[in-house]
Amino acid sequence: MDEFFFIKLASQRFLCGIGPFEEMAEPPTDGRSAFYRNHFDLSDPKPWKVPSSVYETSDLRGLLPDNGATPLPEIAWSGLGDDDVRLVFDEILAKIHGGEIKKSVPVLTERGILHRGEPAALVKTINALPSHLLGYGYREGDTGLVGATPEKLFTVKDGILETMALAGTAPKHELDDFPNDPKEIREHELVADYLEDLLSPLGKVEREERTLMDLGSIVHFLTRLRVQLKEEATDLNALVEQLHPTPALGACPRGKGALEDLVGYRNRLGVPENFGAPFGVLHQGSFEVFVAIRNLSWDGRDVFLPSGVGLVEGSRFDREWRELALKRNSVKSLLGV
Repeated sequence: MDEFFFIKLASQRFLCGIGPFEEMAEPPTDGRSAFYRNHFDLSDPKPWKVPSSVYETSDLRGLLPDNGATPLPEIAWSGLGDDDVRLVFDEILAKIHGGEIKKSVPVLTERGILHRGEPAALVKTINALPSHLLGYGYREGDTGLVGATPEKLFTVKDGILETMALAGTAPKHELDDFPNDPKEIREHELVADYLEDLLSPLGKVEREERTLMDLGSIVHFLTRLRVQLKEEATDLNALVEQLHPTPALGACPRGKGALEDLVGYRNRLGVPENFGAPFGVLHQGSFEVFVAIRNLSWDGRDVFLPSGVGLVEGSRFDREWRELALKRNSVKSLLGV
């Protein structure tokens, strides 16, 4: 099968890139479209992937042989134990209680084995997803990823940067209580306040009121922010480094030590390096970057389904364990696995 990248540009509109890909340290300056994919710790020295050809489409089945006849994957999922997660949970809460940090986001990964079918065929499920979900993915050799995230890291177009704070989660059946939940509000406002402070040196920040994003089985708090960038603040690599990771998937305050601890937790728990990483595209003068969550990735027959949870003062293990499962089950339902 061909190597490919794809990303959602608008409702029923996807940009697809076909390999082989030229890898670059900086975005192309000659008008070519380029996909951006990095690791969570931004360690890829050449994150820009320039395809041999690109096209826009409303139907991703064209990425597969025989116009999508490739069979969907059948996956045997493994069970989960909570011992390692509980240790990480306790370590993070100890740092929160000690005043070292206000928030951190550990990630748990459910694993599976591919029995039959082709994981890349999951692109067929992306076409039918709700409009508020942002489909994205790639395949390179025997590895790949397909996902549908609700979260943008940021968009830059015509000198205006737009981003969002998406944090605070509840199952849909708790919708009546969720808007007044003090723990979830506290988690969300930490992210929104941090983003406003982070963006302030780049220009005047406009911040909208907190609202709800309804994802069907779960709901989140959402705050949108935008800023007219100063001319000296338009380097795309620098903007990614400045905004990634937000406290929605990182640590707050985002000091070097807190991020190193977070990467250490991820390594201990075997989290795929691309989960929560920036994934985007430069196309027709616009740079759009998603937060690579709500995805399934694979390496040969090994399949990975991660989920993260924000820990703040007042977090309880049983409640956060439920949220981790809620997010993974949402992805399974969306992708039909």
